[in-house]
Amino acid sequence: MPADKKGTMNRATSRIIRSAVLGVAFAVGISTGTASAQDNGQGTAGGPTTQQASTPTNSGTSLTLGGGIGPRLETIFKPRTEQIYFSPFEIMNPSHIRPDLPMEIGSYKDLHLDMGFQSVGRFQAIQQENVFIKGAHQKGLNPGIQDPFANLDFLASVPGKLDVYFDLYVASRPHPNTMYAHEGYILLKSLPEPFEAGPLGKAFDYVNVKVGGFDIDFGDGNYRRSNNAFVQRNPLITNPLVDPNVEELGGEVYSVQGPIYWLAGAGSGTTTEHFDYGAGASGHAKIWANPLPELRTSASVYYADLSGSPNANANEHSDLYAAERSGGALSSVFGGGDSPGQVLPMSGDRIVAVQGDVTWNHWPFDVYANVGWTQDTNANGPLPGNPAERWIYGTIEPSYHITPAWYVAGRYGVAAAQAVHGVDTHGWVDRAEIGTGYWITESILAKAEYVYEQYHDFRSGTGIVSGVDTGGRSPRFNGILVEVSFSF
Repeated sequence: MPADKKGTMNRATSRIIRSAVLGVAFAVGISTGTASAQDNGQGTAGGPTTQQASTPTNSGTSLTLGGGIGPRLETIFKPRTEQIYFSPFEIMNPSHIRPDLPMEIGSYKDLHLDMGFQSVGRFQAIQQENVFIKGAHQKGLNPGIQDPFANLDFLASVPGKLDVYFDLYVASRPHPNTMYAHEGYILLKSLPEPFEAGPLGKAFDYVNVKVGGFDIDFGDGNYRRSNNAFVQRNPLITNPLVDPNVEELGGEVYSVQGPIYWLAGAGSGTTTEHFDYGAGASGHAKIWANPLPELRTSASVYYADLSGSPNANANEHSDLYAAERSGGALSSVFGGGDSPGQVLPMSGDRIVAVQGDVTWNHWPFDVYANVGWTQDTNANGPLPGNPAERWIYGTIEPSYHITPAWYVAGRYGVAAAQAVHGVDTHGWVDRAEIGTGYWITESILAKAEYVYEQYHDFRSGTGIVSGVDTGGRSPRFNGILVEVSFSF
């Protein structure tokens, strides 16, 4: 069979399979869904706590499905009337980077199985100027509708004891025609008998343990960024100009008792397994607290050294800044790709990063800000020379809730390069956004925004920055985005 026809059939088959999976999942969920009994890991003063195990609702050994659609349908189409922040402090802990999963689809003894689904569609009208990619001038862009994206999430939980979570990208910018996995991890909140009563079991009064493949908890942007189709914690449509986010294989231990909380973790340094000699693991740590009831602060640090791997600069590098597995909200600007328009500092071979975050929730205001610094001291990996790359960046993101259902928001982000490819520079990039959003129902959010981004003061010897030829030019784009999302 010709390759082009075979590829067409594969894409068609993939679409059929994805549609069937979604249809079955949605039908099962709607026919059995009730309000979730899942453990949300919420705590006081913005910190996580371990919850007491609930009395099992089914003491037998049979599987019990949900009790009907009535309770959920009574709320899913109602307007939003509650005062809800984009980053409520009670969910800003490592157990809740994931979405809420409001639909219980079954239970077994004290185990509950919950499901969530998110979908998003966007329209963009963006124009770009002075854009060159590998020496080729890039023309303007037509307005149009982007590919739709979707997430599917599952959580098996024993409240106060154990969470087992995984999610799927049904369609995403990196893989618009392929369903693939994102996170999959176990969150242990206590030990089973007889270990629960021993010294090790007592330690779980103070810590939780997460193991698997997951988005590491670096910075507080993970609690409000768009993650493929999971977009309703983000007041705007794009993510910040510099958006540290990476899924690694590893583990985290974090405290559940304050007033100052801490986290320590280790990971693979890459998004997939790797066993090449010379490629080290990554490490990260974080502390956070609520110095005032309406204020949360945090500080994070990350380190990875993969420069000794023979595959460094190829498929082995830290993706903390280098790429977004979930993809970006913009399409085709600056040459396209998985996350066009984002500043992607460094190669990620020998990287250190620090970031501080502040969140202030005082109704009707909702303000988030961060400032960070990152350095790659060996951007060449195993190749000769040790060219360094250094960036400092920051974001401020205020929101004002006119009503519980309607808000306006803005964001300004800047990234200043101190060195690129070993060349000192004073070049910088900024992005400004202003937008509004309206909750049509509790589950449907419509947003619109204007966005402007420009590169400044990069000299001709700087070369390519985040995929864009910057030397002596000021590439830029501006325009509007419209987004409608659905989540349950």
